[in-house]
Amino acid sequence: MDPFTIILIVVATITVILFLIQTFVNRNKNIEEDDHHHDGENGVCCGRHAVCSHGYDKKDLYFDDEELDRFKEKPQEEYTDKEIEEFRNVLYTMQKDEVNLWIKCLEKRQIEIPEQIKDEILLILQ
Repeated sequence: MDPFTIILIVVATITVILFLIQTFVNRNKNIEEDDHHHDGENGVCCGRHAVCSHGYDKKDLYFDDEELDRFKEKPQEEYTDKEIEEFRNVLYTMQKDEVNLWIKCLEKRQIEIPEQIKDEILLILQ
């Protein structure tokens, strides 16, 4: 066998092994709805949900995205490509652990998330 074929086989084997490990780890991390809880003192979500349905304190709901406030109560299907890009720009400026809180913040502010970036959000949250 030539060296290229050997390298290709090794890379494919490593990829399969990593995929199986990741699948096993994710399966063990599945969390039941009953395990979803909140800190009683300040109402902060446990972070085990993509979008928590329970309360955050208003003071915790600040992101540097005031420009999105103009979309309050605007249906997501009415967003233009330029407006969707504004949401995307805000999304990609935050850290992964802030995304859940940002989503909840938008909901509290009655701002609908554009359908076009929901898949991107889910990928970030995984």
